[in-house]
Amino acid sequence: MRRREFIGLIGIPTIWPMVTRAQGTTKMARVAALLSVAPGGPTLWNQCLERLQLLGWDRGRNLIIEARYVDTRRDLLAAGAAELVALSPDVIVAANSQTIEAALAQTSSIPIVMVGASHPVEAGFIKSLASPGSNVTGVTNQLNDIDFKALGLLREAKPGIDRVGVLYTPSNAGSALAVKQLLATPRSALGLSIIPVPIDRPADIETAFALIDREGLRGLQVHPTPVISTNRARIAALLIERRVPTVTAFNTFVRDGILMSYGPDLVELWRDAASYIDRILRGARPADLPVQQPTKFLFVVNLKTAKAIGVDFSPSLLARADEVIE
Repeated sequence: MRRREFIGLIGIPTIWPMVTRAQGTTKMARVAALLSVAPGGPTLWNQCLERLQLLGWDRGRNLIIEARYVDTRRDLLAAGAAELVALSPDVIVAANSQTIEAALAQTSSIPIVMVGASHPVEAGFIKSLASPGSNVTGVTNQLNDIDFKALGLLREAKPGIDRVGVLYTPSNAGSALAVKQLLATPRSALGLSIIPVPIDRPADIETAFALIDREGLRGLQVHPTPVISTNRARIAALLIERRVPTVTAFNTFVRDGILMSYGPDLVELWRDAASYIDRILRGARPADLPVQQPTKFLFVVNLKTAKAIGVDFSPSLLARADEVIE
């Protein structure tokens, strides 16, 4: 079942309306994209390209696309970013905190459109949402604000839970900052204790689950970082085996076994990013384009996982779901 929930965010309005196909665009523009190899990346990138076409940018006619899919190892990200910068593109699209950081290390002049940063100000990518003040702008996934909502859903799905692990990636600025934010929040405000569970590379998964077992964690928040996303099916299976309820921000994880998700509509984020690319290609400066926050959030639950781990969703919780996977 599907139900749409639209949440208007105060303070950062949509910068420009959707426009029809532009006329008279003759400039041959070059757009580079530094993307992770995580599943779903190509599909979302194609959503951005489809929106760009509606805005008047056609590959081969007035647009050249240079996309690189890279592993999140720091050296590979650096090499991918350097290769793209050497092509002197008009815009670089960066898909998450690690790719944004890699691109910024290579250029402070080429415009960068970010798509998946949760803490762009705290990470130093921009000065503020309203006035980026750098060569970076774009859309934030706002995960810094919805972590508490996600933990609340976990407590609602599993009443009585008092210790929750957070599966995160220390080398991902947004993920690391989110954990720091949670650890700095009083237990009385969260209603539970937080145990960080780091995964920086696939080899860390075994160590992470040893920690989960040792700490006896009965609930887990899963950060949708590239390395975790790439290994999400394996991680979900191991958590189901342990009957651990889980929550994440991206609904793609729920389709692979994570119990539930609450977060922005990823398709809309990538379509909105195309509008930034379009504006920059037409002469706008990224420093002058306010960063946009998501306006559409989705709550998705997986009943098959719920049954496997012994979670019985309340009718009121199910009624709030935008999608129920059975």
